[in-house]
Amino acid sequence: MSVKPLRVIVVGAGFGGLTAAIECKLRGMDVALVETYPTSLDYGDIIDFFPNGGRIIEKWANGRVGRDLMKICINQGDRFQYCKSDGTVIFEEDWILEPHHYWRQYAGHRGQMHQVVSNYATELGVEFRFGEKVVQYIDGDRPAVVTHKGNRYEGDVVIAADGPRSLARQQVLNLPDTKVNSGYAIFRAYFTLGDEHRKNPYLKDFCDPTIDHTKLWIAKDFHMIIYTWNHGKDLGWVLTHKDSEDIGESWSFPGKIEDVLQCLKEGGFEQRLVEVVKATPPKNLVDYKLVWRDPVRTWLSPTARMVLIGDAAHCHLPTSAQGGAQAMEDGIAVAIALQRANGDVPLALKVFERIRFNRSHVTHMASISTRDGYHQVDWDGDELRQHPEIINLPRPSWVIEHDAEANAEEHFEHLAQDVKNGRQGTIEELALPAGGDYHPTSRRVKHSKNAPIK
Repeated sequence: MSVKPLRVIVVGAGFGGLTAAIECKLRGMDVALVETYPTSLDYGDIIDFFPNGGRIIEKWANGRVGRDLMKICINQGDRFQYCKSDGTVIFEEDWILEPHHYWRQYAGHRGQMHQVVSNYATELGVEFRFGEKVVQYIDGDRPAVVTHKGNRYEGDVVIAADGPRSLARQQVLNLPDTKVNSGYAIFRAYFTLGDEHRKNPYLKDFCDPTIDHTKLWIAKDFHMIIYTWNHGKDLGWVLTHKDSEDIGESWSFPGKIEDVLQCLKEGGFEQRLVEVVKATPPKNLVDYKLVWRDPVRTWLSPTARMVLIGDAAHCHLPTSAQGGAQAMEDGIAVAIALQRANGDVPLALKVFERIRFNRSHVTHMASISTRDGYHQVDWDGDELRQHPEIINLPRPSWVIEHDAEANAEEHFEHLAQDVKNGRQGTIEELALPAGGDYHPTSRRVKHSKNAPIK
């Protein structure tokens, strides 16, 4: 007699939800994914996945998904440059730190990258329910969700990957709907470079078809990053700035070019950044409030048949450079736990939480320390002169070389025994160690070139 496959309901088609859906489907589960929005192709900002997330993609379809992504991502990146606001290069390092990272490091247009991964999930047979907003989570032996259309989807397990505005935090974890302004917001935009930009002396370098630019400018209370790709045709930028407005029902608004220009003026940014902003189509500009979510004590429902993953569980700020990758690590780890538990969903989810909790917590909290490190740089201090790498994008080996699949497989059995034996302790004590920290001595640097600090 054949065993009926586990029915998995995933809420949220971000990269964490997609990864969970794909990895569960690859392991023979019956997967349905419910997503509020009909498409993500219009998402016009940039996203990056460093090797710990990219190695998951690398295995899909024997590398085909990764190859498809690389065609539309940064694939000619040479140096990652770190600059003062006036353009002075303080420090630079390799964009790809190791040769084996090439097919594991992806950065580009969020919507285009999402489409590639979504297409793969469809190819595998994941059932998509686009355009349906989940309005209710129902815990129980057959957990379920109800959408705004009145449709009910139930299964053996519900994986809530519903992002930083997570309804699951309230209904599954019974947490208050606290919207805490992190004190910062980002202006973000993407646009296509054309002949008029190549004629602009401030923009012509960004149009170079032979190199993809990856560059960060830093000022007090500001930092701005620019990526270019697709042979000098695509440019995306993000400017982080102070923001004290209350968080309302919406965290994302149309941005105003004049507001960005005022920030650049206050930060003393060089003229070519001004030209980049002036060249940005106003309709492509978004003002997004960065919301801080304090760490939660558990990701599980009372029955342990529903679980939160990704930003719903641990909302990373962009400065961690790990939000997407950590969500993907969650996705593959929860799929492995469900497979290894042989139908015992509560066991699977309890083990999953212990595999992932401390690691995601440390990378989550690093969002703040990294941002503050940028914005409080002592440009005239001895530390920066001796160790300019303290302003680099933190890529510790314990983070970017992590194999989430192997880690989950290795530790499932002994953590399952802990659960079965009723081992006592806090979640921090019961979970695997994070694996490292973000102290400056942990920062990964290779082939760096230091520029004299002026």
